[in-house]
Amino acid sequence: MEFAVISDTGLLRKQNEDHYLAMEPYGLFAVCDGMGGHKGGEIASRLAVDCIRQYMVNEVGDNDIDSPIAVINSAIHKANRLIWSEGQDNQEWHEMGTTITAALVGKKQLSVANVGDSSLYICRKGELKKLTRDHTLAEQMVSDGLIKQEEKRNSAYNHILTRALGVQQEVQIDNFESRLYTGDIILLCSDGLSDMLDENEIAAILQPDGSVQKVARQLLDAALGKGGFDNITIILLRIN
Repeated sequence: MEFAVISDTGLLRKQNEDHYLAMEPYGLFAVCDGMGGHKGGEIASRLAVDCIRQYMVNEVGDNDIDSPIAVINSAIHKANRLIWSEGQDNQEWHEMGTTITAALVGKKQLSVANVGDSSLYICRKGELKKLTRDHTLAEQMVSDGLIKQEEKRNSAYNHILTRALGVQQEVQIDNFESRLYTGDIILLCSDGLSDMLDENEIAAILQPDGSVQKVARQLLDAALGKGGFDNITIILLRIN
């Protein structure tokens, strides 16, 4: 497996409230996009990745991961309770939260956990598929038949989260699994990328050959070229 990570403030924001996790020995990768209050978003996303990192080291250690979904969900639930507790104790951080999209990459299996609207895609033989489902009001309106799928990206409700890490004492996590094949490309990203580039534009950049670092940079440059309105975090993996 090859991987590359880029996190950029973008062209309009003053600070980067995204954080990422890349623990190659465990095959664990995650993107968190913070939200809420003065500095709260940056605090929430940082707490999430720090808590999950510590969980993997202390609770998993050198043991084999027999149940990837159970491990990743346990780590995320622990992070959720930590963020919620910190928000209760500090008025300045009240109602802070963060998205999280996390992936455990095994030899032949991808296990995914998702809360919020950071995304995970798989590109296989040039075909791009989004595995995660956004927890936004606009996505819910699509499901309810109130707006069409093609209207979602430009909807005023597309950035209103219906689910986030740390906002409540307990959190519901969506899980996905997929078999992996040689040549698969996995993309995790915050909405700073997916809001700027549609799936056709992303697929056109995700080439099967060449450096993953170069391709990740091309994705970032394309998002910046279209405005770079938000923080942009990209984790790109290629299965060898």
